[in-house]
Amino acid sequence: MNSITAKPAILSLAIGLALSTQVNAEQQSETGSEQDVERIQVSGIRSSIKESLFQKQNATSVVDLVVADDIGKFPDENLAEALQRIPGITITRNGGEGQNILVRGLGGGYNVTTLNGRKLASEFAGRDFNFDTIASELVSVLKVYKSPQAQLPEGGIGAVIDIETRKPLQLDGRTVAASAKGIYESRTEDVHPHASLIIGDKTADSRFGALFSAVYSRKTLRADTYSASGFFDEDEGWGVDSAGVPVDTNNNGVIDANETYASKIPSYMYFANAQDIRERLGATLALQWRPTDKLDLNFDALYSRYNTDGNRYQIGFVNYDEDWTPGTPLFSDAEFDELNRVIKMRQTGENTMVELLNISSPRKTDTYQLGLNALYQLTPQWSVTLDGAYSAAKNQNAGDNRFIVARGFVDAIDIDYSTGNILPDVTISPGLTAEQDYGAHYSYNSGTGVEDKITDLKLLSNYVPLEGLISKIDAGLHYVKQTKSQSQFASANPSQFSRGGFYLTRDGYSFDNSSVFTKGEFELFKIPADVFVPANFDNFLDGENSISPEPWPSFDYDKLLAYYRSLNAEAADNSIVAVPNRAGSYQVEEAVSTAFVQLTIEQDMFGLPYMLNLGLRAGKTDVTSSGFGYDLSKVVLDSEGQPINNDWRQVLPVSYSDSYANVLPSLNFKLHLTDSLLMRISAAEVLSRPALYYLRSWAAPNFTTREQGLPTLAMGNPGVKPEEARQADLTLEWYYGDSSALSGGIFVKDIKSFVTEDKFAANVAGTDYLVTTSVNGDYGATVKGYEAAWQQSLQDWLPEPFNGLGFQLNYTFVDSSYDEPALKAKDLPFQGMSESSYNAVLYYEQYGVQARLAYNWRSKFVTNPEDWGGPSWIADYGQLDASFSYDIMPKLTLFVEATNLTNSRYRGYVKREDQVNYLERFGTQLALGVRGSF
Repeated sequence: MNSITAKPAILSLAIGLALSTQVNAEQQSETGSEQDVERIQVSGIRSSIKESLFQKQNATSVVDLVVADDIGKFPDENLAEALQRIPGITITRNGGEGQNILVRGLGGGYNVTTLNGRKLASEFAGRDFNFDTIASELVSVLKVYKSPQAQLPEGGIGAVIDIETRKPLQLDGRTVAASAKGIYESRTEDVHPHASLIIGDKTADSRFGALFSAVYSRKTLRADTYSASGFFDEDEGWGVDSAGVPVDTNNNGVIDANETYASKIPSYMYFANAQDIRERLGATLALQWRPTDKLDLNFDALYSRYNTDGNRYQIGFVNYDEDWTPGTPLFSDAEFDELNRVIKMRQTGENTMVELLNISSPRKTDTYQLGLNALYQLTPQWSVTLDGAYSAAKNQNAGDNRFIVARGFVDAIDIDYSTGNILPDVTISPGLTAEQDYGAHYSYNSGTGVEDKITDLKLLSNYVPLEGLISKIDAGLHYVKQTKSQSQFASANPSQFSRGGFYLTRDGYSFDNSSVFTKGEFELFKIPADVFVPANFDNFLDGENSISPEPWPSFDYDKLLAYYRSLNAEAADNSIVAVPNRAGSYQVEEAVSTAFVQLTIEQDMFGLPYMLNLGLRAGKTDVTSSGFGYDLSKVVLDSEGQPINNDWRQVLPVSYSDSYANVLPSLNFKLHLTDSLLMRISAAEVLSRPALYYLRSWAAPNFTTREQGLPTLAMGNPGVKPEEARQADLTLEWYYGDSSALSGGIFVKDIKSFVTEDKFAANVAGTDYLVTTSVNGDYGATVKGYEAAWQQSLQDWLPEPFNGLGFQLNYTFVDSSYDEPALKAKDLPFQGMSESSYNAVLYYEQYGVQARLAYNWRSKFVTNPEDWGGPSWIADYGQLDASFSYDIMPKLTLFVEATNLTNSRYRGYVKREDQVNYLERFGTQLALGVRGSF
């Protein structure tokens, strides 16, 4: 048996969270080579494509870019949606808007995001970055580094994404640009403002410059959704006993022993209307001073505030005999399909219940970064850069999330899946209103406040020898300290006011039972009528042919809480109001000390010019995980394995520390086959840090539930190591014309092992447990695929006026395979990974007109490989966006933008496409605005 002591110094299991050092070294290194070529001034669609191809062609490694069309004008309003135009990138959506990205099928902690080459703090509780927090008007370039270099930050098996803002001395001179638009949302029919302002100038001698930008936006998004769970499938282990529907087929008024059937109708069904007000305020400030030709000083700052209220109004009902529910309706009038599944039935009786839910997940986020950079040219061949930055992000949530459930009763619920539509027809009789009776059931308040702080210091050296084999030597020292904490809040007993006072009586609270009513086998507190608000939406699930329930009311939560307090204020405050949850509150601090050296060789091979970049990055990570935990050293068990006292239940602060080191080699080779045709070969060892949840310090014993004759202990593992991988890329790139290129490449990533959960017997502080914790597993996986892209300007191919046309096409194929035999046998891809994705953009730019039609598509992907009824998938999804602008005078432009023009549906299913477990309609957004520059 393993032995684990409770002493922090020994229990600490070395955390693997070395946060990356910055990409600024890469930017500084490439600056030297870019000084010898003309910098492209970007203005317009074709010009932005030209600049992105220019930077891609001259990059050291495999890089893809999105460049702003003009100052303050990005191709897409949302950064995630702009990134999805790049080959190999797919996105997740929140209310229809892009939020997170996956690169070559890898998301979450597999990617690293930086701002101007510096690690950027994130309000996200994990390692992912929410790209909806930063307004696109503040951004100049998005760079995606798909193959690493020694001077890029480690931590991204997927990619490193750098968000670049503008520098003042890049401006032509005094610059003032502003835009304003109104955004119309088709489902709410609301119009909200969006405005931006950019002011910049530099001195006549180009020694000093300043640039300020600001943006404000507010919009209301609406999404109508259907969701379901619990599908019958005997092959997956979900038979009639766990996913069947009880139906009275012999019409005797009861459910007999043999009257449970396979069903296409799921066990749970929900309909929801989500309305989310999103408000964003952002600003940047950049100061640049070149007092001499040898010294370049830069200060830059970014601030972003992004708030959403995230309200969701939902109804739901159960289609089987739920063991823990007091009463069950009578299921009758069944019809069956060719697979002998129930596809139509009716619920009736006094126990016919519909739950009314209010769910909200607000975000109150602030993100900022301050950076100072000094570059000094010691000699014509040698430059040194000193860079320092501080970044912080915060999501304020002290239990502000709501999950409130009331129970209403109706005469009948009719469900009909025989119509051939994607969704069943559902009719609730009578429809739910604010005037009918509802019983109190469940009130769960929760939330996780997140704070992230990053300090980054680096010293970089760039040396260019006058002669010899080596053309450039880059070296540097990085120190990055990141402290990320989360404070969790939750209701102690959300069911305290359920069952008409049953739990209040059990817990010794007195109450007035005059408002208790009985319906069927249910006994509930009757919620006052003034708590409910009439439905504030119509045309639910517009675009679907199925029949959906009539709009339903919502809650006023403050009035509901006041009602609970009128019954018993102490019970309401102790059980319903969210209190700190120490099990989910912890802090992880990482201090990463890194050194790198990178050699660049530029010579000829068989008469062909080549560039060889060889690098080595070595780092040491010191990790401290702190939080709270029980005093397990005070656990004493009796002969039946139960604690003889509660001394161990005292929650104490705990802290564990450890460290580890890593060495990561990299190689990037670029061969110019002709002046316009080049080949790249890249190879490297990479890593990604484990999720912060795995590193938590909490440990929770359970002496009631025993496994293998032992009490159980669920605990975090601050010592779990990063996931490591070897990766390689081979690309061929042909830059054959202005704003035109054809490229293709193959890639492979060999992930050595995953972080997973394991169970094992161990002795912890003198007591034997069956421990469940995070470990570095024995099995990994392989990710491989290919990308192809074609960007074509027709300027020199077609006569006027058609020569303003052009297009962009790209396609990505990604395949993944697990090493673990059990997972390999299921033949499922990684969660969130689409096998295929493509983009098609048609644009026109001529005579003051700019028009763009963009279509993005991704194939299906797995969301849960072990869902109720089999693996669950999100079906393939495509979206059409468009923009049009016209220069009504030289520096004044009128523009129109449209998102999701075809009102595409976003849907999911369990194993078979006709078993729909999710469908969302989020409508079309239209914007009309004006943009000017001076």
